[in-house]
Amino acid sequence: MKYKNYYAILEVNRKSSDQDIKLNFRRLAKEYHPDKNKEPAAEEKFKDINEAYAVLMDAEKRRKYDRQVAKYGYGFANIESGLSDVKYEIKSGANVFNDILNQILGFKKGDTTNSDIDSPDKKVKPIKGTDIVTHLDVSIEEGFFGAEKKIAIKAYKTGMKTFSVKVPVGIKNGDKIRLAALGNPGKNGGKNGDLIIHVKLLEDNELKISGSDFIKEINITPAVAALGGKYKIQIMDEKLFVSLPKHLRDGEMVTVPNKGYITENGSRGDLNLKVHIDLPEDISEREEKLYEQLLKIERKREEYNF
Repeated sequence: MKYKNYYAILEVNRKSSDQDIKLNFRRLAKEYHPDKNKEPAAEEKFKDINEAYAVLMDAEKRRKYDRQVAKYGYGFANIESGLSDVKYEIKSGANVFNDILNQILGFKKGDTTNSDIDSPDKKVKPIKGTDIVTHLDVSIEEGFFGAEKKIAIKAYKTGMKTFSVKVPVGIKNGDKIRLAALGNPGKNGGKNGDLIIHVKLLEDNELKISGSDFIKEINITPAVAALGGKYKIQIMDEKLFVSLPKHLRDGEMVTVPNKGYITENGSRGDLNLKVHIDLPEDISEREEKLYEQLLKIERKREEYNF
């Protein structure tokens, strides 16, 4: 009188936990179910898998099986043995899902009675917690260099909680930061939800962002507009000397390549300077005379063209 090696059938050993047995049963039952596996030996293998699972997941049957195996050894089960009351059946179609739920998770689909919940052999379905959604204001400088910011969240039941949020370099307006498992708690052993942070990238009065480009307005004098020259400007932590071309018009753009906003991969957009021609509030007597001379030249040109 010998017995089938149920441990080998489920690819576990005598020290394996119930959870290990369940996981292997789930995998093997899917692999050898006759609805999916058309191999000639699949049906018999599937029966053995169900038989082994029914015995090893029953504490009393498992103890009895271990004692009898120790006495008689492994081989082929004698149908007259004390373990011959193991029942199994092959199901197909929609019944497969309900059968696996019943055998592995310990409950039936749609069944939420108190008797199922109280039974030690049955479990309620784990439910993941809901996400917490909030927003975070980030300055252009923080987005350019990256930053670590604090954010306060009103958590479920526990009140206000403060989290440290790492703002990655190159983050853009509308991007999301997801902090796993910092949302509302799950139910019935389910995972916590996530904390999802919508980022708002703030523009200041002097510097604006368009895609990965910076846009900055600058004021220049009529002399610089006419003759061009060097213009000193600071962008983030860098001082630049931009060469302005001659004959600039009010509202014209001057582009400085690779000095714009930074991207996630470390490249940079362009810096676009929008020119405004502005006369200084105070001019010297000499400057005023020079403007008078310039005005005379302009009038003569107009008379000549007329």
